[in-house]
Amino acid sequence: MKDHPASGGGHGDSAAVSTGKLRDVFPDGEIHAVSDDEALLRAASRYGLSSIPLAEAGELPAGANVVLFLRHVLLSKELRKRFREAKVLLVPIASFDTGLDAALYTLRLTLLTDYGAACERSRRWIDDLRSRPDPITFVSTGPCPAGEPGTHLVCSLSDDLSIDAWASPAIATGQWVGVGSYCEIALTARPRPDRPRPFTIDGTAVASGVLAARDPRFDEAGDARIRAAHDLRRELNRRAPIVLRLRGGVLADVRAGGDDFTDALREVTDPAYGLHALELGLGTNQHVLPHVDWTFNSQLNEGAGPVHIGFGDGITGAHMDFVVAAATHHFGPSL
Repeated sequence: MKDHPASGGGHGDSAAVSTGKLRDVFPDGEIHAVSDDEALLRAASRYGLSSIPLAEAGELPAGANVVLFLRHVLLSKELRKRFREAKVLLVPIASFDTGLDAALYTLRLTLLTDYGAACERSRRWIDDLRSRPDPITFVSTGPCPAGEPGTHLVCSLSDDLSIDAWASPAIATGQWVGVGSYCEIALTARPRPDRPRPFTIDGTAVASGVLAARDPRFDEAGDARIRAAHDLRRELNRRAPIVLRLRGGVLADVRAGGDDFTDALREVTDPAYGLHALELGLGTNQHVLPHVDWTFNSQLNEGAGPVHIGFGDGITGAHMDFVVAAATHHFGPSL
């Protein structure tokens, strides 16, 4: 097998990246990179991790520290059982892009993430969300591209919120934590007539990049839509910045490079959802922004911006996240 550089697309060599930030997750003991891919294991070894093929993971001792990089397979109940006595940080590469460059890039950003700082930011967000009932307004920082509007989003939250985040860095034996749970506060919703929407979003977002992901529970129709979504993602990123306009939590239109992609996005995320925003993501991993390449379909890009908006569930159609890389926020009425 040809040995690829560990950098993933020319982003520096392994000597520039330390595994020390993982000590917030695994304070004691050897840290093992476990993967279903030989090239990723070689790269992890060059970064200083102990590399174990997935097929040999049963030899790990109880309480082992595991960073599980899945490039070719999606998460399953069988995999969870195999690691029931380990401490697991899951990096689900196969849910986004199985290409080697994307996988190596994701490995590198996994090691560049400051997990302690991300959890501290998550705790601040959680405190604010509990204590401040006012809407959150996001506005652009810095100059906008010529002819483009700036980000100006007003996000109104209800009391009925589902929040996904990991606010304490360390993982205990028997626990599984997805790397995305460190990197964002995810507020999620599915439209239901018997339940008020937990959030609404109004205004304009200027996204630097878009991601496309599949859930392990995807169905046949969803698979076809998800495959088409990868082509749409590449085209949108090629034409970025991407401008989204939302009214009442529903996407009115999305444009990039002067073209309208609204109908295409509605189809690949499942028309049944009618372009309702199903996720409001509050990024907690902005310190990796200098290393981010938006052309990669990597989960580690998701929390790098201060806010992202998700459409689709990843099951009946793609889950697509539009990431705003430069914005600040305040609570209260729009200024």
